[in-house]
Amino acid sequence: MKADTTLSRSVARMTIICAICVLTSSTAFGQLVNGRLITSMYAWKQYDTVGVSKKFTRGFQSVLLDVTQGDFSLHGHFQGAVMLQKKLDELPDYRLYYGYAQWKNIMNVADLSFGRVPFFAGVGNGTIDGALTRFRMVDNRVRMTIYGGANTPIDMTIKKWGPISNNFTLGGQFLYSGDDLSMGLSYMNRQRQRPAYWTTRLDSLANDVTLYVDPVTTKEQYAGGDMSYWLSNIRFNARYDFNVDYRVTQRAQMGVRYNPSEGWGVSAEYLHHAPHLPYKSFFAVFNASTLDEFEGGVDYTLKSATRFFIRGAAVRYVDDNSFRYTVGVANNFASASYRGSTGYAGELNAVSLQGSYPLLDRKLIPTFGAAYTSYKLNKSDKTENTLVASLGVIARPLQMLSIDVQGQWLNNKVYKNDVRLYAGLNFWFTEQLHFFE
Repeated sequence: MKADTTLSRSVARMTIICAICVLTSSTAFGQLVNGRLITSMYAWKQYDTVGVSKKFTRGFQSVLLDVTQGDFSLHGHFQGAVMLQKKLDELPDYRLYYGYAQWKNIMNVADLSFGRVPFFAGVGNGTIDGALTRFRMVDNRVRMTIYGGANTPIDMTIKKWGPISNNFTLGGQFLYSGDDLSMGLSYMNRQRQRPAYWTTRLDSLANDVTLYVDPVTTKEQYAGGDMSYWLSNIRFNARYDFNVDYRVTQRAQMGVRYNPSEGWGVSAEYLHHAPHLPYKSFFAVFNASTLDEFEGGVDYTLKSATRFFIRGAAVRYVDDNSFRYTVGVANNFASASYRGSTGYAGELNAVSLQGSYPLLDRKLIPTFGAAYTSYKLNKSDKTENTLVASLGVIARPLQMLSIDVQGQWLNNKVYKNDVRLYAGLNFWFTEQLHFFE
């Protein structure tokens, strides 16, 4: 526990020091502040029993803020949420999706970020309470990323960490980007301590016994590589992820895209993947099977930016197969598609339509969406139907202000007439400050 407190204070001190650097360095240019405030509410009806329902409304306040001065910057995304009905025992939910300080161009070769930092690096992706360093070499053709720190809570709330020795993520990625060839190698090691709890179990005489359960730490450890290569009008790509703990292939992917003439594209892809099951987790005791997918497609894009596409994929399971297919058309204002599947994965037929159209020089944008789906899990089941529709409008009376309102309707075997409402207010601002000048 002492180590957790020390680490927490160290990260906080580093963030504060960087904030001071932002405000005191390169004062001739001041501080550039970019922000966005999002106030929104979501209303729905929940059925506790047959014919008995209650209306709920939940409010959200999000703050996105970037402060930059020279090579120093601060970045944050904070959200608070609460039920708007009065409840004496309810406390607001607070989430920090990211909040970090960044120092760029250190000796013209490195960037350093620390705090609650998001990372995307090959087999590794997520958010940590720690640090990330990125090095750039050979005219930015070679890049290396290293990151490490404590795992953030799964719900992104602000709370105390578990022991850092059992609750951390570390890893890195090496990238090379050439004119026609790009390739990378990556590694990630994540361990997460699951919370302990009290429960009741039966002893050998069928008597209730209270036990304290302290689950073992789950582990995820992956190594991988990826590449892409351009050859005239053909693009090749491949990826391979290896699960170090289970010593099996986690994912293998190969694809090719060929553009025979202007507007036309032909693609083919093979994908092998296994379920993501943390090592020593409860689900690891089950026999999870891998999947193999063979997918191909053709698309054509008109000069008006209207795109037609058709894709089909054969999916192979351990002892069965299925097939899925998609046909659609899309442009800048609307898209429509039909999707179907047969075989082991179930029978599905789905049609969807969505779009928006700007009016009054984009100051008013109506939006709409609708989808119809019929499905059954196997041939002997009864066919079920689902119908979804949405209608909304985005109004932007000022460059810095927008209002978003949308109504949603759902009808299926669980919810016969489910109506929901979303409303949001977005406010953007940019300010040039001049502290310490």
